[in-house]
Amino acid sequence: MRKLFPITLFAASMMAGMASAQEAPKSDAAAMEELKAQLRVMQERIQSLEAKANAPVPIATTPIATAPTAKAAPAVATQIKWENSPRFTETSGATFKVRGRLLVDAVNVNVDRNTGASYKSRQYRARQLFLGAEGQVGSWAYRLEGGAANGSGWAWDDAVIEYRMKSGTLLTVGNQKVGGLENLTSIKTITFMERGPFGDLTDNGFVLAAQATHVGRNWSLRAALQGDSINKADVSAGAYNVNNAKERSGAMARATWAPVMTPTQTVHLGVSARYREIGGETPFTYSAAANTAYRAQNSAGGVLLSTGAVGKGDTTLALESAWTRKNLSLQGEVAKIRVDRIATTRSAANGGQDFDIVTGYAMASWFPTGEVRPYNAGGQFSRIKVLHPLDKGGRGAYELAARYDFADLGDMKANTATALANQTGLATAGTYKGLTAGLNWYPYSNVRLMANVTKAKINNRAIGALENDAKVTLLQTRMQIEF
Repeated sequence: MRKLFPITLFAASMMAGMASAQEAPKSDAAAMEELKAQLRVMQERIQSLEAKANAPVPIATTPIATAPTAKAAPAVATQIKWENSPRFTETSGATFKVRGRLLVDAVNVNVDRNTGASYKSRQYRARQLFLGAEGQVGSWAYRLEGGAANGSGWAWDDAVIEYRMKSGTLLTVGNQKVGGLENLTSIKTITFMERGPFGDLTDNGFVLAAQATHVGRNWSLRAALQGDSINKADVSAGAYNVNNAKERSGAMARATWAPVMTPTQTVHLGVSARYREIGGETPFTYSAAANTAYRAQNSAGGVLLSTGAVGKGDTTLALESAWTRKNLSLQGEVAKIRVDRIATTRSAANGGQDFDIVTGYAMASWFPTGEVRPYNAGGQFSRIKVLHPLDKGGRGAYELAARYDFADLGDMKANTATALANQTGLATAGTYKGLTAGLNWYPYSNVRLMANVTKAKINNRAIGALENDAKVTLLQTRMQIEF
């Protein structure tokens, strides 16, 4: 463009010169001289313009104004993290996550009795089909989960609201558990398919409670005031006095300490105590099955280890311990339940003297694939992390386990208010001893396939010609997935 401009100017000047020459006739010599003069002027002008055009452009010494940069994109309002289901987190820190689990069982039971008919059963059942949600807003949190269990209608397990104080103490109100090492470990995580007679007899399931929990570096304390399950209908009439419609109530406390707590080794010690009373409700029944949620052991659907409805209140003292070293763990609990029995004036069949129940278990677990049972200062075990899941080219995790269970209800004595034959609970208030072997395969941390085999012996006292002794053989499998 710079060279084109002088040429264009030269052509315009030539045309102007020619036009001027045509305005008045001149001699040829004069015209020639005039034209030469014009050409000299034009050549000088062209040389001057070319010199300017070829001169280097000076570099500016002042900053060059730049176009305004685009504004940074606003922060994403909600972040999504995959934790077997999406967890949504807002910039404020508020979270929300859908949770749930599906446990499908196959159960085969053989009950061989010395007197009375033997019993056989095979069942395919949904142990649990649960859906729920959890979340947090500032210092407040909630957890809600429920569904169908054991073929029953919808019921709630977790249904709690939590508030964390500045001191770190957690206040929780709702349907929740309070005590016990095995009890507080989720059914999704416990080593065996069920918690055995210990879990049945101590009866530390989900109830409405107001609980305070404080967790230290290697210890925890928790205490709660307890009512009945959130799934139970309101009490409108008492069991023995229709005008006493009080719901059952109680209190429980638990303390744990881990003198050794490293990534590869744990020593856990714990103690818990609970008192409860029935209010105006039906008395407590103390019964157990052979390490299975499928409780039927006879054609009437009953079990062969039960006191009947005898307790107007009870006091439970329990001790717990566990030791883990890398992929090996040992765990056990024992409990003594002091039963405050109802009076014979209330029920001649169930009333009588107070008595004790003793129950416990010991178990061992080993992961040949190297996994470790994670433990936290709250005195609980949580879900294992599979070291080599299938989607990473591994074979998953394998767990081998064995468990011994015992229970003794034999301290329950007969009363003199009615004949022995009428005191039906005496015929099944005996002892239980059982062994369970377990094999678990975890293709992923949230998926597990389980197989349990249980051999148990129930010894009951003879009531006339009736003796409810039994040998129980149980084979059961489970497929579970959680999110």
